[in-house]
Amino acid sequence: MQDKSIQNIIDRLELQSDAFQETFDMLSRAKTLEELAKKFFHVLRGSLLVVNAAILFKNKETENWRMLFSKAKNSYGELLGPQDEFAILDLNHPEFQVSVNQPLIDNAIFRILLGAKLDKSAYTEFDKIALQFFLQQLGSAYQSFMSRKKEKQLVFSLNHRVLQLNSLIDTGIEVARLQEDSQLFHLALERVLALTNASKGLLLVKNGRKVIEKIFFPFKFKTKSISQSKFQITTEFSFAEKKYCFYLYEKESRAGIISFDATDQLLLDAFGRQVFASMENHYLHKQSLEKERVEKEISLAGDIQKKLIPEELPKIAGYDQCGINIPTKFIGGDFYDCIPLQDGRYMFIMADVSGKGVAAGLLVSTLHASVHAYLDHPFELAALVQNLNTIIWDSSTLDKYITAFFAVIEPKTGVIESVNAGHNPTYILRKNNTVDELSTGGIPLGMMQMAFPYESSESVLNPGDSILFYTDGVTEAMNEEEEEYEDHRPLKDFLTSNSPPDAKSFIDVLMEDLHNFTGSTPQSDDITALYLSRED
Repeated sequence: MQDKSIQNIIDRLELQSDAFQETFDMLSRAKTLEELAKKFFHVLRGSLLVVNAAILFKNKETENWRMLFSKAKNSYGELLGPQDEFAILDLNHPEFQVSVNQPLIDNAIFRILLGAKLDKSAYTEFDKIALQFFLQQLGSAYQSFMSRKKEKQLVFSLNHRVLQLNSLIDTGIEVARLQEDSQLFHLALERVLALTNASKGLLLVKNGRKVIEKIFFPFKFKTKSISQSKFQITTEFSFAEKKYCFYLYEKESRAGIISFDATDQLLLDAFGRQVFASMENHYLHKQSLEKERVEKEISLAGDIQKKLIPEELPKIAGYDQCGINIPTKFIGGDFYDCIPLQDGRYMFIMADVSGKGVAAGLLVSTLHASVHAYLDHPFELAALVQNLNTIIWDSSTLDKYITAFFAVIEPKTGVIESVNAGHNPTYILRKNNTVDELSTGGIPLGMMQMAFPYESSESVLNPGDSILFYTDGVTEAMNEEEEEYEDHRPLKDFLTSNSPPDAKSFIDVLMEDLHNFTGSTPQSDDITALYLSRED
């Protein structure tokens, strides 16, 4: 009798052999663990008539269970006790009848809790044997999933390493031409920051214990917390009785500031050796020729980019306006424009690309071209900005984005519709000497891939009112005491305490006040502002 029962189970399992193969094929197509768990529940529901289940996952690095799939109505925390071995256990639980503990190849574990069957019958011996076959398919599918995941990570890592190696080679070619002077060390810092995605860097030149020179990039910053920062890497070498110490701080990513990894340290060390070799071999002549060639190309690119910023703003009846742009390099990352629209309105744009140089200039060109392409057709401002966000994301690297302010003004009524894409607030100075802020909008352009919704706001520029657009190169300009202009004199206060006769006079007074504040401190960021006033 027992032999007949066993033979009956074998016959039933043979009938399900095709189902087992189909199960693996279906499970192996899962792209996430959650999808794998959901597909496995569908297998159990189709083959064993399971109507209720909970599937959890725990890897070897944590003690916490991760919920992958659940149709449970009651709590079941008491069913998640420690268990490392494979087991199928009957349960005395109001909702679940069977508990499965499935160890995996990488010491992770699936915990599967099975509820009642559709026909209300108990789980038979055949059900449990069939379940083991399905569990084998689950384990194989998980192994396939992890292999594909590791393969993708490996391909990504290899591609990233190739890019870093190419960048290091390119950097080595440039550094091989460096001379021992502050200007070229500044260039060297710029290159290694780009190589490691560091947000700022410092070179200390020492003679014995005495620091004889400090070189900052991209701007001067406080050095009191250098020894306390955990987000830093450093390398050093000695040459001609001087010690050169490179410090990099705060690696940037879309997730924020993160720690440097071992590869970053290797890159910085390799970079230090390249600088040392350059100084030792005295490639002065070749470096001079290369520097001259690059500067000519950048100057030409800068001249081309300057054409994107209007030399003369359009005349608007009943209004007076003036703008200024002072780039910190040949190719700046700031941009502004005033564009007449077909319906008689005007679009104002003020934008600031993260970083400077050629990459920033390319993004400025992309933004300029994209805006003008959309303005040929009717548009909603918030939707236009959302489309620009997608375009900038597709056109930029991980560490590049644009803060921008968009405003559409109807001259006759003074109605302003605006969207602030992560930019500084734009200020409206009312006739009664009060100040309104325009900050409604959304995140900077190109910061996130998702179709992030932007919100527009509406205000009115009444006769006698004025509006100031600007970038953070104005508010964050630093003096010799490392103080920012906004901390010393907030723009709101400047607006309410100055009443120039026209827009150009306002811009001139603002630039003069800014210059008096910064003194001899080198300009660290592009300075851009646009002032529009409505005649009273």
